[in-house]
Amino acid sequence: MHVLPFSAPVRAWFRNRFGVPTEIQRAAWPVVASGAHCLISAGTGQGKSMAALLPLLDGLLSGPAGPNPETILYISPLRALSNNMADGLTADLASLPDAAAGLRIAVRTGDTSRSERQRQIKTRPNLLLTTPESLYILLGSSGGRKMLGGVKAVVVDEIHALMNGKRGAHLALSLARLQRLQADGKLQRVGMSATVRPAQSAARYLAGARRRCAVVAPAAANGLDLHIELGPEPLGHFARRANWDCIFERIVELMRSGGTTLVFCPTRALVERVASALAEHVGQDRVAAHHGSLGHQRRAMIEQQLRAGKLAAVVSSATLELGIDIGKLERVCQIGQAGSVGGARQRAGRSRHRPGQRPRLHLFPLTLSDLMDAHALADALQAQKSEAGFMPSGSLDTLAQHIVAMAAVGETDEEAIFQLVRGASPWARLSRKCFDGVLDMLHHGYVEGRETGSGPLLRLGGGRIRADENAGRHCLLNAGTIPEWFDYDVRDLDRGLSIGRLDEEFAFESSPGDVIQLGGETYRIERVASGRVDVRSCDRSEAALPFWLGEGPGRSPMLSSFVRQRMARVERGCKPGRGQLDAFLATAREQLGVLPGSRRIVLERFFDPGGDEHLVVHALFGQRINRAWGLALRKRFCRQFNFELQAAATDNAILISLGATHSFPLAEVLGYLSAATVRDVLVQAVLDTPLFATRLRWCANNALAIRRRDEAGPVPAQIQRNQAENLIARIFPDQLACLENLAGPRRVPDHPLVRQALADCLDEHMDLVGLERIYRAIECGSIEVSAIQTRTPSVLAESVLHVPRYGYLDPAAAEERRTRAFERASKPSITPAKTAASRLCRGSPDPAWLEQRLLQWLYLPRAQGERIGAAAAFVKLVRQGIATALWTRRQTCLWVHSGNLAEWLTLCPDARLHPFVPRGLRPPVLDCRDEAARRIALGAVKRTGQADAAGLAAETGLSVEETSLALAGLQAEGIVRVGAEPAGQVYRERQPAAAAGSAETVIGCR
Repeated sequence: MHVLPFSAPVRAWFRNRFGVPTEIQRAAWPVVASGAHCLISAGTGQGKSMAALLPLLDGLLSGPAGPNPETILYISPLRALSNNMADGLTADLASLPDAAAGLRIAVRTGDTSRSERQRQIKTRPNLLLTTPESLYILLGSSGGRKMLGGVKAVVVDEIHALMNGKRGAHLALSLARLQRLQADGKLQRVGMSATVRPAQSAARYLAGARRRCAVVAPAAANGLDLHIELGPEPLGHFARRANWDCIFERIVELMRSGGTTLVFCPTRALVERVASALAEHVGQDRVAAHHGSLGHQRRAMIEQQLRAGKLAAVVSSATLELGIDIGKLERVCQIGQAGSVGGARQRAGRSRHRPGQRPRLHLFPLTLSDLMDAHALADALQAQKSEAGFMPSGSLDTLAQHIVAMAAVGETDEEAIFQLVRGASPWARLSRKCFDGVLDMLHHGYVEGRETGSGPLLRLGGGRIRADENAGRHCLLNAGTIPEWFDYDVRDLDRGLSIGRLDEEFAFESSPGDVIQLGGETYRIERVASGRVDVRSCDRSEAALPFWLGEGPGRSPMLSSFVRQRMARVERGCKPGRGQLDAFLATAREQLGVLPGSRRIVLERFFDPGGDEHLVVHALFGQRINRAWGLALRKRFCRQFNFELQAAATDNAILISLGATHSFPLAEVLGYLSAATVRDVLVQAVLDTPLFATRLRWCANNALAIRRRDEAGPVPAQIQRNQAENLIARIFPDQLACLENLAGPRRVPDHPLVRQALADCLDEHMDLVGLERIYRAIECGSIEVSAIQTRTPSVLAESVLHVPRYGYLDPAAAEERRTRAFERASKPSITPAKTAASRLCRGSPDPAWLEQRLLQWLYLPRAQGERIGAAAAFVKLVRQGIATALWTRRQTCLWVHSGNLAEWLTLCPDARLHPFVPRGLRPPVLDCRDEAARRIALGAVKRTGQADAAGLAAETGLSVEETSLALAGLQAEGIVRVGAEPAGQVYRERQPAAAAGSAETVIGCR
């Protein structure tokens, strides 16, 4: 039997309650007991919490008793997780011997009552469970610092959910400040995670700069039992009613097979829809919805019912994927895209916590693109791969908030603060120049030279700073870095409780009397006020499902790499199977000739029934890279054509929708950008979007330049927006300047908040570094580019035509998209394109027919006219003065309508006419010779369906140079399109019907 490294009472208690320790517990206990920094990584249900906490608790129980005992601090990303852990530990430790009777466990979050907070300050708890934001607030109050002064160790749970982003950077500084608070300067740090990869990156984040951290991560145990669920109804490019019916029927079937089911959806709006549908099948009291826009009391009640086994299923967004105790789950279902390998592992790990059993995940793709992602996920799981975590960058707005907070509690030495900041891993490489820039910003009141000395800090000289007297209060009221989305609070008038939050736009569109669904319950709106919606419960009826903007997670780079690998197998000629995905990819390859992948990008161009042009860049690099690429391309196109384009981006493609007057050689598209210029272009593109203003406001919130809350409560949304606009006008005048007064691109100021907001846009919301890497690969030839002209959208392009609203890169609403032209019935809106033989009437055309054609075509070669039997009709038109025969300088005879003589005489002033027309009766020539040539060239294209410069020159007697320029001019106007033929460039009329026939490759690989 394994000897437990604890005191005798704790050993007896553990064996009596848990029996034999798990592998992770046996490996972690000696490391934690030694006092070393330690990261514990193991699958869900392996006992990580006891692996981290039990040695620390045993040390407390074995230590000397006193009025101010040492404290263990537990930090989790969620309030519910802290409460849940406290309840579980209280129940587990209740059976400890008398020595532990006085062990005090307390929770400190935003929900903790004032009386409980005072009790914690008076009597320091042995184990304090909190969140990153509450820790920051405790560090900013005298009572909190006193309570934290005895912390010997800190345990960070679900570290993978905290470390990647500003919240993680914020916590890293709080831990550095907490360590300085200890009398001996020592603070043991222990982290826990089920899915963090690689563990060494998380260990560096946890321990801080220049500190060693042990990693305890036994080999992975049982894998993941993945089931890709496909119903009898084939998938398409969007989920139809039949697809949804199949999904609901299958989930109900799983629910009825026993056990509790947890269903994850990618968005909160989908959570509401799925919960409502499942409730219709199994009963309202058996299904519940759980997401971040529900009130915490409602969520807590659902979690309690789930633990008690009262619910057959709970539908959630991401709120239940972390380690909250929700009882025994039999299975997890994921609807739509999983997003990442680590996320799928984390969610699946919520199920089947029983020895020898593997987590079970049922994946329900909604579209063919989702199906491709599902198979990529299966490939990644089989290869035992997962995403690598990354160190959060040291954001300047987060740094500003902590500097003000430190100064507010008496930290006055700039160098000491600088060294403390550098001790946190995200700021290990922070330069003194950058640090001083943040201090100057706070000293100048955020606007240099305008309000010097009136900011939250005052630089006194001699390396000292002092905080404004109100700075400490503002720090406590505006703690943390969680962004403000301006949702409307929903109040139940009958119970006087906040039951959740609604998106601002949805609230604007709602009116009193409307019935809405929230959290699976139906409510009638009584009043819509500023920032609040008052509702009352009502009988279940047809209810509007709310939506929330800003949703739509993209696919991770790891998962994108496996999508590209699957594409590559099909591209290499692997025989497709009989599954939907294999048929989908085989069809795409047949339509395009090639498939996109790691070493190939495919450009596809096609026209809609109305003649508008659409360009799709097939690039399987994920939404963050494609979003950046799409915005930069859109900016270049707008400058090229002086036209505001519609654009969208998905994980697999970029869509550019142009009007009917735009045309360009497809080979030029990727040349609009380069590795050297893409950054500057993307910066200017981002400045044109609401994204930059929103991110700048968030940065200003974090840096305390714009307050989310003040002494009167939350600051209303419109006031914050006005303040943000005023701040932008002062620190970045070009951003709000009248475009008519701007010469060239906007000049971006070197201001910490502007710099940080742009970094958040380019490196967090998008992946500019990844895009630059792709362009370098294109330029050196390691990525090929294929350009394809298709008659209709390929199956790969169809998915981006139905992109959700979060994929839009322009402000146009869904009902205004140019892609809606594809929703019309699939029948030609114009006469199909025909060859010369089929266009010209057989037999003996009458004069009326010939007159109409001469006006449209501007000329008809005599030889061709005679061949179709139109000579008699032409003679009648000549006798009526309607037509004439024209000999060019090459003695080519053309039949010309008298109304088109101006064009011909402009180009051929010495042309011979028969019958002869005196100069006094001839029409005046055109002012523009090039315009005359373009009209004649267009007539030739309309007559024959296609034209090339040499053939047109031979037929008309014009020079090849003139015809080349004319055809190129028509292409620039978007009237004709160009293809690549063995004999040279061929121009065709740019209409949907003109593109009839099979897909035609216009540019080869380069």
